[in-house]
Order: sequence, then structure tokens, then C-alpha cells
Amino acid sequence: VVLVLAVVGVLGFVSPGFFNTRVLDASAVQSGVQQVLSQDYDLEVQSVTCPDGQQVVPDATFECTAIVDGDQVSVPIKITSADGNYEVGRPA
Repeated sequence: VVLVLAVVGVLGFVSPGFFNTRVLDASAVQSGVQQVLSQDYDLEVQSVTCPDGQQVVPDATFECTAIVDGDQVSVPIKITSADGNYEVGRPA
């Protein structure tokens, strides 16, 4: 029983261990979203706020909030890979 628990404990933390949960760095995502909105969508972005602790799960979606031209808008985000890549949608 002790051996089984030891194996589960070790394997649980080894990539892609089931005890490891990857989360996005909210400040890095905020910077990335602001860059995409400014450069790709040609918007005047004052600030971006994204949720902390967003788990990296492919195809998961969440929203960031941005101030664009003085208005608060929602920005859809979709995680595209287990590596933490994401797509930034057009603000609504």
C-alpha cells in the first residue's frame, strides 16, 4: 500500500501529472491581449484585465475586460493548446 501511494505521489507531479495544473500568467495574458487588440484590431486600448488562475485546458474559453476608446468591452479568449497558446477574439 505504501509503495502504491509513493508511485501515485511521484507520477501525480511528473508532467503531465494529474496533480499539476497549469495556469496562465494573468499579467502576461493582459499584455498579449492589449497588443493583439492594438496591432491586429487597430483599437485604442487603455487597459486590459484578465482573470487570475485560468487553467490551461485546450478549447476552454474565458473573457477578459478591456477599456477601448473609453468604453468597457468583453474580449473572448480561447485556449488553443496545452502549452498555453490562446486566441484573442474581437471585443463585444
